[in-house]
Amino acid sequence: MPGETVVKADKLSKIYNLYDNPFDRVKEVFSITGRERHKQFRALSDVSLELKRGETLGIIGRNGHGKSTLLKIIAGVIQPTSGTVTKRGRTAAILEVTSGLKPELTGAENIRLNLKINGFSGADIQKKTDEVIAFAELSEHINQPVKTYSSGMKSRLGFAIATSVEPDILILDEVLAVGDFVFRQKCLSRINSMRNGMSVIFVSHSMNDVRMFCDRVLVLNKGRAVFCGDREEAIELYLSSQETPKAFIPQKPFYGDIFRNNDKIADVTHTFSKEIYRLGDTIRFDFSFRLLFSPKNLIIGLPVYNSTGTLITSFNSDHAKFAFSCESNIIRGSLTAPCIFNPDSYISVMAVVDGSEFLYRDLNPDFSVMPQERVFGFVTPPQTWETYE
Repeated sequence: MPGETVVKADKLSKIYNLYDNPFDRVKEVFSITGRERHKQFRALSDVSLELKRGETLGIIGRNGHGKSTLLKIIAGVIQPTSGTVTKRGRTAAILEVTSGLKPELTGAENIRLNLKINGFSGADIQKKTDEVIAFAELSEHINQPVKTYSSGMKSRLGFAIATSVEPDILILDEVLAVGDFVFRQKCLSRINSMRNGMSVIFVSHSMNDVRMFCDRVLVLNKGRAVFCGDREEAIELYLSSQETPKAFIPQKPFYGDIFRNNDKIADVTHTFSKEIYRLGDTIRFDFSFRLLFSPKNLIIGLPVYNSTGTLITSFNSDHAKFAFSCESNIIRGSLTAPCIFNPDSYISVMAVVDGSEFLYRDLNPDFSVMPQERVFGFVTPPQTWETYE
């Protein structure tokens, strides 16, 4: 039923006891005085979440901040120190590349074993086995032991098995980070085709995958949920934050040094013709400055970043084979280019360079591109489509 809660985690915490060496564990168990020889590590602290049917929840955070621990608790692999998890329906989890695969068994034997564990029998097993082999593209290796497979082959087999059992809840931990681009798109396509009846919990360090795939995103920091909601806000928080002993503080992304060589450049102005553009508009960027010396190879660069700090492209007069006339010590000019940027807010930097020497580098006023339907990725280049009889 759409909107039905299929996973509910309430105040999950997980504490591990860490020992300096294995013998300290034994000494602690048999200690007459009850002396503790371990240190406690809190991997999770009071994390709560809900997952609806047909929804994809992304979980992001730095390495070692509790993502895998949270997934293992939800999957039932480990028990929480405190808190509860309730689930409705069949769960399939790929918590690592080799998750659920027996290395001594062949690929085919692993498929049949997993299908039997999940309740399939008779002709259904053979039908499902053929489907898994075809999807994983492993027909030439399917009768070889899994221990001989590459990490990419194991990932493809594990993903194909997990999705073949028709789970209600699919848990993926960085599984799409392994394998080639084509197969990753194939995996995403399969999940999308199953989303009406299946819910997904998705951990990834690829913000592009999170942005394009997840409905909501949970951000973990040092085992705590610091945000859960809109994916763009979550990604911005994750990318633009730094850890401090006191708090999780958002910081503005780094766009390069703010720099001006006052002995060589003065009276600098630079601005875009508009604050808001539409896809397909002409972007115009005007600039002027006065040089206090005779340059050898004057270059102006204009890197452009999106709202999360990702470098999208860089306009560059040297790349465009444009040479500035420096007979006068005053340089005035403009850059024009088609707006191929997809809807977002953009930040850019103007940099003036003489050869390899920086003369000036500073932020430009921000500009935005208005929302427009059916655009994907970062840019939409000009294109011509034709049909032929």
